Amino acid sequence: MTPPSAATPSEISRLAHCSAVFLPGDPARTGRVAFWLPGSEPPASPGGVEDLTIAVADGDGVATTTVRAAVLPVRDAVPVLTRARAARADEAAAFWGAAAVLALQLAARGRLLPGLSATDHDAWRVGPLTADDL
Repeated sequence: MTPPSAATPSEISRLAHCSAVFLPGDPARTGRVAFWLPGSEPPASPGGVEDLTIAVADGDGVATTTVRAAVLPVRDAVPVLTRARAARADEAAAFWGAAAVLALQLAARGRLLPGLSATDHDAWRVGPLTADDL
């Protein structure tokens, strides 16, 4: 099976200005990231589009609403998230971009250990960590 093509530079640029949320999967490698524009259709992307229920501020409380979101596998979302982090366009997208950069730095430094998920799927976990990592 051929994986879907990654986002083009113009798609990355448009998606980097969206709100974002991580959608975990089991096994972990099936996790995805959803991108949406409040009150608008999501920009075109190589991934699918799904309806997503999100929490939003509602006066002093919180309410839920449904948005149309472009959904990408993590491997295709990383370039978007790192661009969102640099652009600081959306706080949630910048947060997930910072998490992606940290994960890449830990992987590059060999700070990954093999393990199993709660459902016995192969998975990687962070470690061993140094005092500086902590």
